[in-house]
Amino acid sequence: VAATVTPQHLLLNRNALFQGGICPHSFCLPVLKREKHREALVAAVTSGSPKFFMGTDSAPHPKSAKESACGCAGVFSAHAAVELYATAFADAGALDKLENFTSHFGADFYGLPRNQDKVD
Repeated sequence: VAATVTPQHLLLNRNALFQGGICPHSFCLPVLKREKHREALVAAVTSGSPKFFMGTDSAPHPKSAKESACGCAGVFSAHAAVELYATAFADAGALDKLENFTSHFGADFYGLPRNQDKVD
């Protein structure tokens, strides 16, 4: 068993849904949970376990679909995923674990070759 984890689940808790009223742009599935659950996710992904790896919420919705009576779930994060993950890992003092989480563990899980390119 393994799991992809989105940046918003590492950086936000359920309070983000209600800051200044209901914030549809923080609505995602699974729904954001309490702070203790966010902290547990951060601990899991920064532990170095290969069972957790990068997974963005890359299905952007038009503003009209997010800001409606039945808003679409999802926090579009693909455009800034590396920076968002870096923030979460830096805050946890675990930048040394970021490369495996973002670049190796997913490929290994799916039996794919590791990308040999580097981000400078």
